[in-house]
Amino acid sequence: MKSLAIIVIFLSVFSSCSKDKEEITTISDYHGKWTLVKMSGSMINSVTIGTAMDWQESYSFNNDGTFTKSRTRNNVKTTVSGTYTTQNNSDVLYLELTYPKESELIGSCYGNLKEELYFSASATLSSTWRNCDGPGLDYEKVN
Repeated sequence: MKSLAIIVIFLSVFSSCSKDKEEITTISDYHGKWTLVKMSGSMINSVTIGTAMDWQESYSFNNDGTFTKSRTRNNVKTTVSGTYTTQNNSDVLYLELTYPKESELIGSCYGNLKEELYFSASATLSSTWRNCDGPGLDYEKVN
């Protein structure tokens, strides 16, 4: 009886994990506006939200493969546009953004004209900038 219970629990855990992963990789409605909701640093408990963040920021993804990124910092709004493509790496959906020229808004580990975002949860778009000591930036879609 114990072994039957263990098998049932084992199957339940793995089937629920598979479902979560499927939701993340099948997101297709990323078009629209995504707003920065959380900023984190490399220090423990260094999370800020809302107006306490160093800046306010958003991305707008269009159906034609273009995007606009806007940042407001110290009451100064800066906007830049570019193109994007989608990629599926290791069952995670990524958006690769390409900018036409250098901009202070590009959050990248490589110092090139590209930036990557990924779906870290079904309703959260995150920046890969945190992988190289940049801030952790998490965005949620605006309805």
